[in-house]
Amino acid sequence: MEEILQTLTDLNIPFEIQEHKAIFSEKDAEDVVINLPGIDVKNLFVKDKNNNYGLVSMNLHKRADLKKIAALFGYSRLSFCNPDELKKYLDITPGSVSPLCIKADSECRVKLFFDENFTGQKVIIHPLRNTASISLEFSDLCRFAEKYGHSWILGNVYKEEEN
Repeated sequence: MEEILQTLTDLNIPFEIQEHKAIFSEKDAEDVVINLPGIDVKNLFVKDKNNNYGLVSMNLHKRADLKKIAALFGYSRLSFCNPDELKKYLDITPGSVSPLCIKADSECRVKLFFDENFTGQKVIIHPLRNTASISLEFSDLCRFAEKYGHSWILGNVYKEEEN
């Protein structure tokens, strides 16, 4: 984690950090109070049958529409990646997935998808460790992705009943 925080500092990306108990899922997050400004983010690492990979960052408290995400990515039907794929492409373990792990994808195999509601907001993400959260401007997160050769797609990723 120290390395990623130093990277953010080197890129002049301001952030606030809060330590907490390990969060592996949305359920784990229910009794953790994060006192940071921003939108709580969950991240889904997905792939299609042709091994096209995507990292979806969205509001923690909403349900993803995988069909809609697949269409926006231009992928076929999506499934969730396994821990071996997480390690291979993003150098991360389950529970610690973050858009910051895109730094490990030097071949740019993973497409990024961000919730359009992040624009102009701060987001709360893991700093590659699920026992801490950081808050930073979404625009700075996009700048981070660009630094590592990644572009992103903005859109609505949610099930219709939650709009």
